[in-house]
Amino acid sequence: MKYLNIQNIKIYLLTFINILKIYFITNNKFKNNKKLRFVLFYFPVQVYQENILELAKKLKQNKNIYVFLVYNRYLSSGIANQKNSFLLNLEYLRFIPFSNILLQKIHIFISNYVAYVFPTKSKNIYISHNIMDAPLVNKEIENKLFSHLSKLDYIFLPSDIAIKYFKKKLIYFFRIRNRKTPELINTGYLKLDHVKKKLNFLKNKKDSILIAPTVSSQMKEFNISHDLIKIIKILLKNTKEKIIYRPHPLDLTKKGNINFIKKIVNIFKNNKDFSADLSKSYLNSYSRAKFLITDFSSTAYTFSYSALCPVLFYSKNEKKLSKSKLASLIYFQDRLKVGYVLKNVNQILLKVQKLNIMKSKFKKRIINLRKKRIKYLDKSLKKTHDEILNIIE
Repeated sequence: MKYLNIQNIKIYLLTFINILKIYFITNNKFKNNKKLRFVLFYFPVQVYQENILELAKKLKQNKNIYVFLVYNRYLSSGIANQKNSFLLNLEYLRFIPFSNILLQKIHIFISNYVAYVFPTKSKNIYISHNIMDAPLVNKEIENKLFSHLSKLDYIFLPSDIAIKYFKKKLIYFFRIRNRKTPELINTGYLKLDHVKKKLNFLKNKKDSILIAPTVSSQMKEFNISHDLIKIIKILLKNTKEKIIYRPHPLDLTKKGNINFIKKIVNIFKNNKDFSADLSKSYLNSYSRAKFLITDFSSTAYTFSYSALCPVLFYSKNEKKLSKSKLASLIYFQDRLKVGYVLKNVNQILLKVQKLNIMKSKFKKRIINLRKKRIKYLDKSLKKTHDEILNIIE
């Protein structure tokens, strides 16, 4: 443990106790059914998880599958009250005697965020939430990310575009390290199907502009964070639109920039047309938004494909971007099919006006593009479930 304090000791003891509980459950259940396979879902980050819980629920319907839900100290809401849920800090496994034996019957490990520690004998699955091929992390930490991906057996991806992107990166990083790459499988986009279905039941009035940027530390020369306050001020002063600000989930954690979020919220908290959405679920914000403003967050396509509304992409350094390798990514090539590119703050009012006029035309374009890009639309839950069963067998 990096820091020895009361809180860490408490988490360590809870982790130890819960691993023992899982050990006794797996052994007792297996004695009664030798065909039983144990699947462990890991929830490491405080983000929208309902689509993953829906997958866990579907797997539970199989009589020969037993599901555990595991969360760490930073996430309990929505998971802790579920059946067979346990708090485990996987980083502490190396400090727990015989942890490899205690968790040896875990057959499948599943996470929708890259995990760094796994049960020693499990087949490890990462369900990617990146619908397109936008950069996952800054260049300087990309090496670390793909190093951890080497421990995976399978990566479930939402589109052929994402598969092509991961394959290219994996070939580069693994070739020079002489490692076997994980198997990449197009399972459709669980989150898109889930959100699309949920939005059909929400009848909120579309009276807002949603601003949802990528992580503020990600590719600072291209992201929106430096001009975000100015953009919000212009929109509040010169339009009759309500503004919903939804920061990236990682910026609400210690790994992000929580002080920057607090600063924005504090500046506009007394404006009746401004609201900050800091919740896990973005369904309410999606349902109220006439369109979205972002930089290069993957939420751009999740939003447009589910709500069928256009996107305004803020690109303060578009000229440099167009001359970089980023320009070859489908994410950036598809921007004008779902909305407009905003190159500087002074253009924003004109672009907002144009989006309001072009909403119906963009809806048709988005439907056509979605059909082209997403292979298993409305079928991702079954496809993902079936692929897991194939791995178990």
